[in-house]
Amino acid sequence: MISPESSEGLLNKAFHLACFILNDREAALRVVTGAFAKLEVATAAQGKRIYYRPTGRLWSRRSQSNRFRNNISFNEPHLLQRLIYIESEPFEIAQEQVKGSAAVGEEDLVIHFVKHLTKTTIKRNSFYVALGLSRLLHSYTTAETMDIYNAVIQDPERVKDDYYYRSRKGVLMHELKHRFGDLIKICHGPRGEERFQADDNQHRFVELVRESLSFFTPWHTPCLVPAGIDPIRDGIPSFSYQGHNEEDKIDMNRIHAVLHPECFQRLTADLRFDAPDTRLEIPRFFYANDMNGNGSNSNRRNPPKLDEQELKSMTNVLDTNAARRKAMKASVLRIMVDGVEHARIDLDMTRGARFSLDKDAELIEVRSHDNAGEELLLASHLLTPSETENRVQPVDASIILEGGQRIAIHVSQELSDTNTIVEIMYRETNPFRAASLLLTQLAQSSSGASQSLWKDRRVFGAAIIVVFVISFAVVMKYIRGERSDATEPNQIAATQQKGETKDETHPTKAVPDSGVTSTPGETSLKSSNPPQQGFDTRQQRQNVGPSQKIETTARNSGQEKPDIASEPGTVTETETRSITAVGATPLSAVKKVYVEAVGDETLSQNVRQTLAERLRASNQIILAHNRDEADALLKVTVVKSPSGEPAQTKSLVELINARGNVIWSNPSDNYRGSPADVSANIVRDLLAAIKNSKQRK
Repeated sequence: MISPESSEGLLNKAFHLACFILNDREAALRVVTGAFAKLEVATAAQGKRIYYRPTGRLWSRRSQSNRFRNNISFNEPHLLQRLIYIESEPFEIAQEQVKGSAAVGEEDLVIHFVKHLTKTTIKRNSFYVALGLSRLLHSYTTAETMDIYNAVIQDPERVKDDYYYRSRKGVLMHELKHRFGDLIKICHGPRGEERFQADDNQHRFVELVRESLSFFTPWHTPCLVPAGIDPIRDGIPSFSYQGHNEEDKIDMNRIHAVLHPECFQRLTADLRFDAPDTRLEIPRFFYANDMNGNGSNSNRRNPPKLDEQELKSMTNVLDTNAARRKAMKASVLRIMVDGVEHARIDLDMTRGARFSLDKDAELIEVRSHDNAGEELLLASHLLTPSETENRVQPVDASIILEGGQRIAIHVSQELSDTNTIVEIMYRETNPFRAASLLLTQLAQSSSGASQSLWKDRRVFGAAIIVVFVISFAVVMKYIRGERSDATEPNQIAATQQKGETKDETHPTKAVPDSGVTSTPGETSLKSSNPPQQGFDTRQQRQNVGPSQKIETTARNSGQEKPDIASEPGTVTETETRSITAVGATPLSAVKKVYVEAVGDETLSQNVRQTLAERLRASNQIILAHNRDEADALLKVTVVKSPSGEPAQTKSLVELINARGNVIWSNPSDNYRGSPADVSANIVRDLLAAIKNSKQRK
């Protein structure tokens, strides 16, 4: 638990970071407000099954400690750092576009470059951080970079080949070039290798880079690199795999070892490499002011702490927008991805949208208009790239806003493994709001009918009766649901404790920070016009800068799907539907399934692909493109075989209907063997079980 005092300390730490990046107190205040607002519900989307109902602000009413959140996960400070990086980027770009005497100097550009390199690598995992720091910020060779990563990963099987390092370096260079455009240039080395054209005098950047990396090192992570050892031969046990539940934390410690200047210096010294200061390779920035013009700004490095008025202003922003969301009656939802509209949900006609996602996408936003007609951000979701290339991490997340509106986000892969699919669903959980929405939809569906038809008293009266009956049914269902849900927090907490006590015996791929689902609101702080991020000569992907209004979050967190139950017929929290499940389908009636494979990244995708092919070939089961179309969810949990043989799997399979009931699972022990053998056996047993179920009827 993070106390109110430490929360205020985290606020000031975030503010200090934003000031260092932007060198502008007013802009830093807006960045921190927006980032902290998104963080309010960030815990539910980080692979942690947390259930709580926040009852107070993080920094309001400080004397009442029970008013503060008490379920803050280990990852929250690191997520806050990532949000600061995202929120500050439009301000950075606006600063870089200013001409004349107010233009940014070299110091600003160096800080922005190191920050963006940190942002684009830390959202992935420790491999990309080691690659970016070693090959793009410093001039270590590919072979040396492989040893650096080998030292922090402590697992030879996870060290990629040199071709992979070169190809991933190209990806990072492309992202940096896309961000900085004509400010940096690419040249070719002696062997034709592409690099950024470096500044001729690297020595003058040494202290600034060390200072920047210290700011960007993950907060509250320890220094674990020992001195005077051979990290590859002797090993660093604290970086070794210690089970899936600990992997996120350990990978963050590995990232610390590479980002933190002192730890990285010890690591390179242990490997007998040149010191990082002597291998620095900051790009030459073109058309920038001289670094000496703004290199000693004390407000950047030691800004005064947030005062009571500034804290109160932030609190008012969050409270105002929470009230707007609570009173809001949404009509049309706009789905934005990195500032570009991808879909709309007209609630008069439908409750969801489905679209494909670019592999580089980072932020999904759900926007609407409040009752005054002003735009309001209802929910946002931070995406995390998968360790497997060209995709993002699959996720199920949802949030319930102050007014009872539920927004669910499901991210999955197409069976072809070429596209990432996003499904966003909207539902009213408040019975009266639900009845009102239903009435609106009925009216809309009847809008094509003749107006004279509605003048007929018999037709009008029948319509009123239908609406009354449906509304009464919704209210009764809501009351019953409230009673049945009363024990949900305890059930989830008990399940979480049970799950956390299980021994982890089979390593899986590290899963760095998942995407977060949050709900910001909006405000305007006293400041100059906000920067607008457009398609300038540097071809920025986002065309919208930060709004004049900074938006806040709702109080309720989404929940990740729990582990599948091990007994057929038991109820889990996994639902086939994205919205409230309809009548449960028995095993004998299952005709259409949605396949989901989790666990070891590479093996699970292989199993999923071959399983889909086997099901198609059977001509007895139809593959659904999404959960809404399916009669049941076929969930396969895949881990590496204990024998250690490559491409050998151990799989747990369960078929789950729309209500979360497990209606079929492994007939005996886990399936073992190659993905092809496992898939064949699963399809054989599943079809036999369906056939037997039909015969018993």
